[in-house]
Amino acid sequence: MKLVFLVLPALFLAIGLVLVGLSLSASVRRRNSLHGWLEAAATVTGNLHGKDGPGSEGERFAPLYEFVDAHGKRWLGRSDLYGSDEEIVGTTIPVLYNPANPAESTRPAFLVGKTRLVRGIILAIFGAGAFATFAIVLAP
Repeated sequence: MKLVFLVLPALFLAIGLVLVGLSLSASVRRRNSLHGWLEAAATVTGNLHGKDGPGSEGERFAPLYEFVDAHGKRWLGRSDLYGSDEEIVGTTIPVLYNPANPAESTRPAFLVGKTRLVRGIILAIFGAGAFATFAIVLAP
């Protein structure tokens, strides 16, 4: 019976760590896929409008931009990352582009599933605290 008091908190700890890992893995994959891309300063030329999801009233925005590659050629691009704020036309934003095909460009961003990350941290802290407490109390 005492084993349950150690296994259950350890399970919470493990689930929390898995959730934290999953929330960070998308950002690591994105960073690795953009390895070797060059950074450029782009000028915002407009914004695309979208919705948060089916049936949602929340609007999302992705900037349209123009940048110059290392060879001095102008390229147009659009961000694949939508945000809640509209970019101001004429401002400068950083972008990454593929030197082999500058038509492929995106904004540099660190993507994290915030809800999943917070839940994972809470579960991990709760699990670690409970495990330590029960380990001390149940020690012979």
